[in-house]
Amino acid sequence: MRCKHALMTLRDAIDKSYWSLLASAHLPGEQYTEPVGDPGYFGPGSAIWYVHGDVSGVLGGVSGLLLGTLNEPVTHGTNRHSDYLQDPIRRLGFTASFVMGVTYGSTPVADKLCATVRAMHKRVQGTMPDGRPYSATRSEDIIWTGVTQAYSALRAHVRYHPRPLRGKDLDRYLADYAVINERLGADPARIPRTREEVREYFAMMRPRLTVSEETLEAVRFLRGAYGNDPAARVGSQIISRVATDLLPPWAKRLLGLHPRTPVGPLAARAAGIAITRVLRSGVRWRPIEEAHARVGAPYTPPTAL
Repeated sequence: MRCKHALMTLRDAIDKSYWSLLASAHLPGEQYTEPVGDPGYFGPGSAIWYVHGDVSGVLGGVSGLLLGTLNEPVTHGTNRHSDYLQDPIRRLGFTASFVMGVTYGSTPVADKLCATVRAMHKRVQGTMPDGRPYSATRSEDIIWTGVTQAYSALRAHVRYHPRPLRGKDLDRYLADYAVINERLGADPARIPRTREEVREYFAMMRPRLTVSEETLEAVRFLRGAYGNDPAARVGSQIISRVATDLLPPWAKRLLGLHPRTPVGPLAARAAGIAITRVLRSGVRWRPIEEAHARVGAPYTPPTAL
C-alpha cells in the first residue's frame, strides 16, 4: 500500500510540475468540451492529434524556438514586443494554450484563438537598428515560425515517440500544421506541406539566416532553467539540452552548439528517452480527454503507449 501511495504521489507531482509550466496562463476562449460533436480543424483521425498528444511534442516545441531564433527580424520583433524574458512561464503558457486549443478545440474555439493571435501580431512591427523592417503579420515570418515549429515537432516525434508516424503520415502532419499557418494569415501557396517541401524551404532560407548577439542572448535564455519549483527547473534544463540535440546540424553550427565529441548527443538522447518516459507515466492530458469526449471518440492516453 505504501509503495502504491508513493507512486500516486510521484505521478501527481509530475503532473503538477508539467502543467505548472504549460498551463500557467491561457488565451481567452480556450476550452475543449463544446460544442458537442464539433471536431475542430482536424479531428481524432488526424496526424496532428496524434503527434501533439505525446510529451515528445514539448521537446520539439523548445527545439523549434531555438531554431526560430536564426531569423533575426523575427527574434528582434519577439524581444521588443514580448515579456518572455521577464515572465517566461506566462509566455510559455500562452503558447501552449494556442497550440493545444487550435489542435484539439472545436471550430469556434480555434477560430477565436487564431483571431486573438492575429490581433496580437498587428502590434509586433517596427524597424531594426540596421533598417530592416519586421512585422509579425508578414506571411514570410508566419511561415518561418510555423515551419520551424512543425519541423522540430516531427524530429522529436520520430526520435522519442514509442510508436511514431512514418512515411506519408509525416507529410500529413505538416499539411495539418499548414492549416494553422493559413489561419494566422500566411499565403497558402507558399507554405511547405511535405518533408521535401520543408527541405527545399530551409535550403532557400539558410543564406538569409544570421546570428547576432541578440540571437545568442535568446538562445542562452531558452537553454536556461525556468520554473516555479526545483523539479520544474531541473526538468526544463534537461528538456533544453535534449531540444538542442534535435536541431539540424547546420543550425547547431550557426549557433555554435555543434558537439565537439559524440558523448554530448548520446547523453542528450539518453536523457530524452528518460524524461519522456517519466512524463508519460505521470502527466494526465485533460484537454485531450475532453476533446475526444466532445466528439465521442475513444481515447488511449499516452501512458498506455
